[in-house]
Amino acid sequence: MAKKEAMNLIQFQKAFQTEEACHRHLMKMKWPEGFCCPKCQHDKAYEITTRKLPLFECVRCHHQTTVIAGTIFDLVKWFWAVFLIAHDKRGVSATYL
Repeated sequence: MAKKEAMNLIQFQKAFQTEEACHRHLMKMKWPEGFCCPKCQHDKAYEITTRKLPLFECVRCHHQTTVIAGTIFDLVKWFWAVFLIAHDKRGVSATYL
């Protein structure tokens, strides 16, 4: 696998200037071969677009998931991070988080 060249700030801003662009990138990273249900590993899902971040429902088992579920972008993890930062007067390192 070829090593990917690092992006500078301008390239990063151009590549990820919209939520849709970020969403597409996360989809490619999480499911490089296409959707795969985290519960039953089925490869087909309905996309529910009534939410800001699309929700995917597996055709087979009806499990619902998003591209951020189970990742560092999961909202619950950010709440934990805010709590840890707010409750440690010495500060919290990125490595600790």
